[in-house]
Amino acid sequence: QMPDVYVFALLDEDAKSVDPGNFERHWGVFNYDGSPKYALRLAGGKGVVPAKGVRYLSKQWCVLRPDASPTDPAIVGAVGYACQYADCTSLSPGSSCGGLDVRGNVSYAFNQFFQSASQQKGSCGFNNLSVVTTTDPSQGTCRFKIMIDTGRHDLTHQEDSGAARAAAAWGTVVAVLALLAIVAL
Repeated sequence: QMPDVYVFALLDEDAKSVDPGNFERHWGVFNYDGSPKYALRLAGGKGVVPAKGVRYLSKQWCVLRPDASPTDPAIVGAVGYACQYADCTSLSPGSSCGGLDVRGNVSYAFNQFFQSASQQKGSCGFNNLSVVTTTDPSQGTCRFKIMIDTGRHDLTHQEDSGAARAAAAWGTVVAVLALLAIVAL
């Protein structure tokens, strides 16, 4: 017999309050980019599928410069600034990035800020402690994100509009929620 299932959140919410705990932003069934976090099976045995047509920014990451010392006194302020404006909760113990070393923690914080700023020029400054790299710094379960490109759109027809695509995407989200509700019955 199938268990009752209740979906709390379809997507992770990076801006949600962490007052109850750092886990609060990570209840989603899907990652920020529409990729499934879990291998879920719905009624009829069909699995959840990733969002289609997602475009990412350039494959570049902001990391701690190789010659920078993690004990540099400016690191604390730079990481504090990065995590004030970007979600660093995945660095918490027990989280997907909780096992990184000091260099990894600093690099993750810098990259979260850089990606949240849509890789804008100057968003990887951090008092000359950081550098942009094209080598993916992801380690184990810790995925260093690349932000979704919101400036370009994959048009299939000339008359397609962003609003029509958004409505279609949310229609798919509603359909998935309806299927999950059926599974819960």
